Amino acid sequence: MLVLPLALLLSAAPPALETWAQRVCPPSKAEPDSNVEMKLREQRRAECLRKAMNKALDRVILPLKKSRPEAFQEWMALQADYNRWMAEACAAAEEANWVDLTTGERSMGTGYGFTESQCLQRHHAWRGFHAEAWARGERNPLASLAPALEGPAAEARRAWNAYRDRVRQSAARAPAQAVEPARTSRKLSRDDWKPYVERLERVLAGPELLATRQCTLLPAPPADCVQRFADSLFAQMDPPQPPGSSEGGP
Repeated sequence: MLVLPLALLLSAAPPALETWAQRVCPPSKAEPDSNVEMKLREQRRAECLRKAMNKALDRVILPLKKSRPEAFQEWMALQADYNRWMAEACAAAEEANWVDLTTGERSMGTGYGFTESQCLQRHHAWRGFHAEAWARGERNPLASLAPALEGPAAEARRAWNAYRDRVRQSAARAPAQAVEPARTSRKLSRDDWKPYVERLERVLAGPELLATRQCTLLPAPPADCVQRFADSLFAQMDPPQPPGSSEGGP
């Protein structure tokens, strides 16, 4: 599996976002000496960006604790739900690498975890970058970025919706009982597929739901605020590339 550094993963993102991520979590310049070390490095980078995101959010949220306690609670609840969505979205992106939609089999390999770590890096960097802008008083930081987000967001929506439809088809063909459940690589049963499908539904519904709540917390949000925020989340989701699949379907 090809593993790309965060600088390349963010190459389609605004330069200011790349600069922010490099500043708060400078990447290691040393070459990893093993696959394990590379995976650990990706995980450490994701954790570093998570902490940077939370630090930036604190500058937005904590001042509200006394001045606007209701808004403070709403922000805290929103961020908790955002974190849950982000975790599920990145877990779904990882699992897409290992579930063959043609055969209905799930496998495992040494590259497991790379996609999830890289996905978390993108989302943590994006959220932290914008939280820092809000803390500086920029109430509409997406305005200048909206045109650049539309294409990637539309492609991600299309790809993930198509993937969800193929997952449903695979689940419908699955055997009622698990086949050789102790094997690392095995054919998934209908019970195995159920939580997988349910998670995908939550992941695909999440951006609009989160964006709607986020926009209510911003002063004087623009008319297209929900669309812009939803696009900003979808734009961070690489199209899934499950093994054994093609654009034409099974």
